[in-house]
Amino acid sequence: MTKDQLIILLKKYKENKAKLKLKLRDKERILRQLESIKEIELKSSVTEINSDIHSKNSISDKVGNAATNNSDKENNLRLELEVLEKEIIELNAMIEEIDIRLDALRRKEKEILIAYYVEGYTYKEIGNKTYYDLYQEKRSEDTIKKIIQRATNKIVSF
Repeated sequence: MTKDQLIILLKKYKENKAKLKLKLRDKERILRQLESIKEIELKSSVTEINSDIHSKNSISDKVGNAATNNSDKENNLRLELEVLEKEIIELNAMIEEIDIRLDALRRKEKEILIAYYVEGYTYKEIGNKTYYDLYQEKRSEDTIKKIIQRATNKIVSF
């Protein structure tokens, strides 16, 4: 992984986590819809087998149309589910990549990288706030910049 790729993944980390949550919610919605279609098919097949006995051995329009509509809807939902699952796998891989690399860093490096790339803080803000929260000390912009460069190079080298 190159440094540029890593930086892009870090900058999109929060966005990717949000997208993943939305995709997982959509997947659950589709699975519920597929389940309800199956329930409807079971109910309609049981209750409407002989509902139109005078149809001279042809399927009644009501049952035939319902089966066709449900089949089309089910196919569309299955296709949508396939696309969602591919997107979920891709987002999960990107998030997992960053999590693994960040876990290899010391707490200070990790917090500073997250503050800079993910949260978008400036060197000065990190030196005054983030570093102060960690160690009750302030650091100069140059020191923070060096920490970020070293930490970035460290996780790129994995």
